[in-house]
Amino acid sequence: MKTLSESEMRSLVTLLDDDDETSVNLIRSEILKVGEPMLPFLDEYRTSCAAGVAGVIESIKLDLRFQKLKDSFEKFAASAEPDLEEGAFLLCRFAYPQINPLVYREWLDRVAADVRKVLPPEPDAYSTMQQLNIRLFQDLGFAGNEEDYYDPDNSFLHRVIESRRGIPVTLSVLYLLLGVRLGLPVHGVGTPGHFLVGFTETRGSTFFIDPFHRGKLMNSQDVRRMLTRTGYDFRPEFLTPVSARETIVRMMRNLIAVYHKTGAAPRAEKLGLLAEVVLRGPRK
Repeated sequence: MKTLSESEMRSLVTLLDDDDETSVNLIRSEILKVGEPMLPFLDEYRTSCAAGVAGVIESIKLDLRFQKLKDSFEKFAASAEPDLEEGAFLLCRFAYPQINPLVYREWLDRVAADVRKVLPPEPDAYSTMQQLNIRLFQDLGFAGNEEDYYDPDNSFLHRVIESRRGIPVTLSVLYLLLGVRLGLPVHGVGTPGHFLVGFTETRGSTFFIDPFHRGKLMNSQDVRRMLTRTGYDFRPEFLTPVSARETIVRMMRNLIAVYHKTGAAPRAEKLGLLAEVVLRGPRK
């Protein structure tokens, strides 16, 4: 990143008020080299600049925030085993750059604590799962957003927590994060078209939880029938656990599809660049 003094940054921003497009593009490039420290000076000039310059400033601010977010995703992707919770809240910053993840992490902690309060001294995992389902789907009313499935907010974990509605993968991530706090043997299951949560019992068998349908419990035959109904040929590998990296990419691809569907192609393109970063993984 390029380093400038405050007076230099303030002067640089005022040069955006130029009729020559080439000059403006050069100034834009210099601002992006400086990076996030330019944001306060862009906001300051935004209050007094001409209407035509205001649009340029907003565009530059978006690029600056994306640049910072890309750096954060590169750090996230550099881990051999990225943290699911970190990735989910990073994705929230794509549309909500000012989000404070601590608020929502504390909410997750409270919900897990509420579940523990109603458990016996040494609960088994199945009983804990049942109480989590009661708390999440009955008491708090979480469910799939069937009325507005293609709302982009269904893909952002903090908005799902606020609205108590989401799509299968985001509701499954919510469930997994609570499951980790409660010590449950749960994992993501990337079935095509409908993400699920897998629960591995002590004897080694696995059943499946569908957070989109209020925690409905399913066996492998139920999942097979679900896939057949939606036009997929069943393959056993559909039921295998997926990593945090794969889960975050699944969330991103869902959101990319929503952006294309709703005519937000520039957002889809930028998010696609971030998905490539996550897919690339640790650099060799």
